[in-house]
Amino acid sequence: MKFQLALLVGKLLRFVGKYFGKATNLPGEWALKLCPDLMGRFRFQGKVIAVTGSNGKTTTANMLAYILTDQGYKVANNAKGSNLTGGVATTLLAASNFSGVIDADFVVLEVDERFSRLIFKFFSPDYLLCTNLFRDQLTRNGNVDVIIEKLHEAIKPGVKLILNANDPISGSLAPDNPRVYYGMARTDKSPLDCPNITHDAKVCPKCFGRMRYFYYHYNHIGAFTCLSCGYATPEAKYLADNVNFETGDFTIGGAPVYADYRPPFNILNMTGAVAACCEMGLSLESACASISRFRVMQERYDEFQVGDRTAVMILSKNQNPVSFDQSISYVLDLPGEKTVVALVNNINHTGHRDTTWLYDIGWERLRGKVDSVVCTGPRAWDLTVRLKLAGFRDDAVKVECDVQKVKPKVDETKGTICILTELYDAKSILEVIGK
Repeated sequence: MKFQLALLVGKLLRFVGKYFGKATNLPGEWALKLCPDLMGRFRFQGKVIAVTGSNGKTTTANMLAYILTDQGYKVANNAKGSNLTGGVATTLLAASNFSGVIDADFVVLEVDERFSRLIFKFFSPDYLLCTNLFRDQLTRNGNVDVIIEKLHEAIKPGVKLILNANDPISGSLAPDNPRVYYGMARTDKSPLDCPNITHDAKVCPKCFGRMRYFYYHYNHIGAFTCLSCGYATPEAKYLADNVNFETGDFTIGGAPVYADYRPPFNILNMTGAVAACCEMGLSLESACASISRFRVMQERYDEFQVGDRTAVMILSKNQNPVSFDQSISYVLDLPGEKTVVALVNNINHTGHRDTTWLYDIGWERLRGKVDSVVCTGPRAWDLTVRLKLAGFRDDAVKVECDVQKVKPKVDETKGTICILTELYDAKSILEVIGK
């Protein structure tokens, strides 16, 4: 009785919530209050795959859902990235009938790594794809070892893991579970030395011995071996190779793939999505054909015109240095003159105090490579101090804390406008700059 009541209330709240922008988390949260074991009572007609990791899980989960849908399957997923308990519960109740049956061939769930043990307390996915594990929102998540412990609690025996061979941290998850690996061969953007400040695998995650890297794709993602215990890059069953970043063409197991968005991390995300689909029964050729038609959401990346200037919006994950590092890499690859507009907001769950994560981002890489950096948002002066320590000239840094007044500062700059911010601040700055 509690379950049917929770379903009814959740579905009603979701219907009403669509008109108020409250349809992704709130219905599930209320349904869970009425029936705490709600998620264990659903009956799945098809397979369930969960996608987690520090970076790339929203995009990778949406890629997975796109491939499966493109191949004619019925898919349920939390496409908007609502990946905590309330969001996952909302996704399941929306996909189910009033008997709790989810009539879908596949259920694709993006799951927050920290909340995974709570989400999978009452049910377990058939497959789990982990994109990577980095230091991420330290004031919320703690050290990456804390996240590994929580994932080990969440991963039940028998869950098949789809893991990133180039990540020594997530690659060692749940060693007794069945697994396959995906990865990327060395490219012309894979240096011998780590170009980033954030490097979470300088020591072996298994024995704490010294790690040796043969090359890096970014941060600690690359080809590695431990000089003490011999832990090394596992063989990838699904390997992205022959990557041409200019054209977006590459291959997976010899099958051609095209990427419209071409940073190394996105090539890896695409490869992970293909790997998961193949493990669930699709042919490599059909999965590669479908992923080649996928286009990255404008909510994550967009190009547009501001007067006679090109503007590029690249969204990063807040309090996540690796995410911002990859945005910086994208900026550096753009041709011609460019200006960075960086919006740094308050971090609500830390009482607005934490800005330490700004010091793990390699802002130094932009010095002398961009016309200016325009700092805006409540933490604009904190970023200015960080840029000063990175060696930026005073005339290369412009500050306007009020986002509504930042356009005159931007108009003083030259070249392509590169907007770096996080998802929830994107709309406010786009409205001001003039899209």
